[in-house]
Amino acid sequence: MIKIVCMCGAGEGSSLLFVMGVQRVIKRNGYNESDFMYEQGDVQTGKALAKFADILITTPAFQDAIDPDGPPAVFVKNIFSEDEIEEKLMPVLKEVIASKEK
Repeated sequence: MIKIVCMCGAGEGSSLLFVMGVQRVIKRNGYNESDFMYEQGDVQTGKALAKFADILITTPAFQDAIDPDGPPAVFVKNIFSEDEIEEKLMPVLKEVIASKEK
């Protein structure tokens, strides 16, 4: 199981859009949805959830709030762009999957 945390300012709209975009990108790339778990939250909740996550997704606006010792972070400028989500998420996801298979 790969846990992905999507974080935004208020923990409602943007993080939900991230989850939906990430789900479509993962499905489009041939991964099984049941292998993934998604959490969403505001900055404080996201930071707490990230302690138990494999990947954190947020916007560059929250880059300073990210724990450098936490999971790999993916910073997406345009939350509506599945192309950008795919471009930035997939290399990180492949690394996470490879590390779990060891």
